Amino acid sequence: MSKGQIRSFFSKERNRLINYVRGLLRDGSLDAEDIVHDVLLKLLERSDAPAPEYLTAYTYRSLKNRVTDLARTRKPGVSIDDESESLLDILKDKGPTSAEQIMSEEGRTELFRALEALTDIERQVVIANELEGKTFKSLSQAWGIPLNTLLSHKSRAMKKLRNHLTGRSI
Repeated sequence: MSKGQIRSFFSKERNRLINYVRGLLRDGSLDAEDIVHDVLLKLLERSDAPAPEYLTAYTYRSLKNRVTDLARTRKPGVSIDDESESLLDILKDKGPTSAEQIMSEEGRTELFRALEALTDIERQVVIANELEGKTFKSLSQAWGIPLNTLLSHKSRAMKKLRNHLTGRSI
């Protein structure tokens, strides 16, 4: 198959291909036109282009594979610079007077009950970071635990606390 035939196919089918990629992306985080263009370039670079009768199927499969590859490489990572959820965020979700309720004896008891439901390491991370104001970097160095592990423990703990304090089951 000639490069002219491939270009002609992409010109004629451009809108359909872009709409197909947009449907695969769902969240619009990537540009569908760039992905279509990337697949076109890869196809033009190949010396063994598919036969004309297989070009459509080959192109759609290539587009799907490219979107999958991009989605795999773009998995969000956890950064120490990101603002993670705090106890105050959870309390705000519970209601406007939650902070006042926590100041009461009953509120503190409920908070301590929620903290007791955490594993030891989750509780230690939340107390050190949220209540004592220590950074994850300093905790990682002091405790000899990798930074991302501490972030994972905090994330899991905050989900459990949110569920406990808002009355949802875990």
